[in-house]
Amino acid sequence: MPATNGEETRDHTTNGRLLRSATEKASLQRHEEENIRRKVADKLSDRRKKKMLQRLATVKTDGTVEFDVAGSARIMPELIAPELSDSLRIYDEEWDERKFKVQPLQIVMLIVGTRGDVQPFIAIGKHLQEYGHRVRLATHANFREFVLTAGLEFYPLGGDPKILAGYMVKNKGFLPSNPSEITIQRKQIKAIINSLLPACIEADGPVPFRAQAMIANPPAYGHVHVAEYLRVPLHIFFTMPWTPTSEFPHPLARIKNPAGYRMSYQVVDSLIWWGIRSMINDFRKKKLKLRPITYLSGSIGSISDLPTGYIWSPHLVPKPRDWGQRVDVVGFCFLDLARDYEPHAELSKWLQAGAKPIYVGFGSLPVQDPKGMTSIIVKALEETGQRGIISRGWGGLGDIKDPPDFIYLLDNCPHDWLFPQCAGVVHHGGAGTTAAGLKAACPTTVVPIFGDQPFWGEQVHAKGVGPAPIPVNQFTLEKLVAAIRFMLEPEVKERAIQLAKHMDGEDGVKEAVNAFHRHLPKDMPDQAPDIPSDSSFLSSLVEKLRRIFCC
Repeated sequence: MPATNGEETRDHTTNGRLLRSATEKASLQRHEEENIRRKVADKLSDRRKKKMLQRLATVKTDGTVEFDVAGSARIMPELIAPELSDSLRIYDEEWDERKFKVQPLQIVMLIVGTRGDVQPFIAIGKHLQEYGHRVRLATHANFREFVLTAGLEFYPLGGDPKILAGYMVKNKGFLPSNPSEITIQRKQIKAIINSLLPACIEADGPVPFRAQAMIANPPAYGHVHVAEYLRVPLHIFFTMPWTPTSEFPHPLARIKNPAGYRMSYQVVDSLIWWGIRSMINDFRKKKLKLRPITYLSGSIGSISDLPTGYIWSPHLVPKPRDWGQRVDVVGFCFLDLARDYEPHAELSKWLQAGAKPIYVGFGSLPVQDPKGMTSIIVKALEETGQRGIISRGWGGLGDIKDPPDFIYLLDNCPHDWLFPQCAGVVHHGGAGTTAAGLKAACPTTVVPIFGDQPFWGEQVHAKGVGPAPIPVNQFTLEKLVAAIRFMLEPEVKERAIQLAKHMDGEDGVKEAVNAFHRHLPKDMPDQAPDIPSDSSFLSSLVEKLRRIFCC
């Protein structure tokens, strides 16, 4: 009997090895197919590629993409290298945080966007520091104080978030819908790209820095190429879906046919790549001394191969079944700003003077008709008998000389302090603001302006914690009144409370750091690389000058 059991065990082990071998063989075969496809794509002229792409996809005036599903299925394989399926990769599934031995690293985080995009990475960076890592957050210059006050190192990236936000509002996303916007987009992206390498290797003070690992969000175009040049691992984190899936379309794609959901990511990625490829290749050749990328999609293959973490609650949007082990949905990443916040006495007095208010604000995003929107907001609150807080932000909202008693005009206040004191929230649908509202158990109305905001509005509505999103160009008194009444329904509030309870059990910051550690290569260096001291740098500079002037 024991012998039989032993034979069964050996057979099982052998079958496991055979299965593993077959899977590895299939993976290698896919790599070969990818190489062949790239060679075919390389033979197509740029003019032919552009015509093929224009035949199947159109950038609409709202910045979203429409494309022919059947045509895409025929054309896209000719244009791009195929993705490597995560299901064919072999990963080490056994990972235990308690057994993980951390080697302190110099980590740079390359983050492009508004304050809402930057804030989750401050929380992640602070937790990385607890493991002994040296963390530099490279982002736009106007966030320097925000980053340094949190205790992280800072390095300025190019690009102006106000200009970027204005561009995104006009074009409803990353893609220029008007030829006049192309120059603005290219100038901003070029400034970002050219600042990436210095952010990874140059000092922003007396202490030298050289990144041993990188974290970035996709709008930091060029991160993949800098990681290739430095030969360091790169981990992508983002607040909107960027990994192809068959469960929902790319947030920038306008498509209702489920057959085209997965393809929509390739189409959008290819359109973005087509607009920036010359800048990327110029950067690769002149700055990084790397070969240019000649096939159409310069990012699908590389980004899909990278470990990626998504910063949203799995109770709001579960991880798609076709995302492999390289992709994690870590949860929302909150930064505790309420703890040190001291509200103005006037605000505290107003909040205590009546029922919980409705919050209305659009963060750091400009709106095209702030006076008209303000008028609608005030009338809607009056008609529904609600008190309201209007956040002024960058866009000129709430420009009222003598606001009525039921309105409070707010300049700046941490959402994690304010939202628990609100009956409901109306906002643009940025991932961070959406997260703060749901965590506070607030029924939520999303008024999307661009990008992933319609996606979050749809997810909020699907969970029953808010009405259908109101696109900003359809923002009317009637729709806002209906939305406020929807949020005040008792069953909506109860669903919001239940979702908040689920979110309370999540720790997105911890899971993000765990994901980063889990996906690090096993052959990471044991210590920081040698960095020239100031004296050796000066000696080198003197020697170069001596050679130039032949003395």
